Amino acid sequence: MQKMTVAEAAKELNLTVITIRLLMQKEKLPIGYAIKNEGAENYHYIIFKELVDGYKRRVENGEM
Repeated sequence: MQKMTVAEAAKELNLTVITIRLLMQKEKLPIGYAIKNEGAENYHYIIFKELVDGYKRRVENGEM
């Protein structure tokens, strides 16, 4: 699977970077994983292009 940055996903989904991060942290955006770094307060984001494309299609078709 091809990976994307948070900024690339935000652009594809017409959302802000902050919105992508918050939704992923709350497991409300099924496009990859938000992994909290051990011993820290920050997260690492793994986003897959195929999941972004699928989510985008579902939104466009009114399934979300």
